[in-house]
Amino acid sequence: MTSDRTSWMLVDHDVPQEEPILRRLAALILTTATLTACGQSEGSQDPLQVAETLEAAKPAHSPAQNGTPPGEIKPGGTFQDGGTTLKFQVNGKDVELDRLRSAVFEMTKDDKGAETRGAGLRAGDGATNAVADRYGRLLVVDTRGGEFIAFSINPLIMRQRYPVPGSPYGIAYDAKRDIAWITLTERNEVVGLNVAAGEPAEKYRFSTVRQPNTVSVDQESGRVTVTSGDNGGIQVISP
Repeated sequence: MTSDRTSWMLVDHDVPQEEPILRRLAALILTTATLTACGQSEGSQDPLQVAETLEAAKPAHSPAQNGTPPGEIKPGGTFQDGGTTLKFQVNGKDVELDRLRSAVFEMTKDDKGAETRGAGLRAGDGATNAVADRYGRLLVVDTRGGEFIAFSINPLIMRQRYPVPGSPYGIAYDAKRDIAWITLTERNEVVGLNVAAGEPAEKYRFSTVRQPNTVSVDQESGRVTVTSGDNGGIQVISP
């Protein structure tokens, strides 16, 4: 938008001869200031920081339940959010998910042997949770962007990006069946994606207890446990 405005300002022939020079100078200053502002936040040299004030994404406030969800439901359900940085071991590398910057980083060592961040990639608009799979990837949910994103590690490359509308938040991985289970807090649902192929494919979808903030899976039986974050119950599903 800035470039269009600048071009318009430079092609103005209905002014005295002295004014085009001043207009060109003003346009150059405006363009430079705009590009600088778009490139980074004030006071920050971090290329992955796109906002002056960083805030981790939160699960959506779930609507009231519509009917009785399937499976066995026990009373209870509480929730404690994780910190702003989640740590993982993937493909022999230490990896961090920075929830404030919505970015994945490979960890490395500096010249003094201290752990520091190496290569980093943006993980959507508001990544919140992740889990490692058996293929050496980090499976990430982008809560703000409504997406599932898979990164291979060492080297760090984005491999898959798949839409999962409904404010995805909790994630668990069934390594025996290659199913990534993702809760959708905006819809009171849990979806199971087969992640073994080149592109994820939806295999399961169930309604859940209200506010399904967390999910886990039994690696032997494949049973999925969804836990409400607001005392809405603990649900066990056998797909």
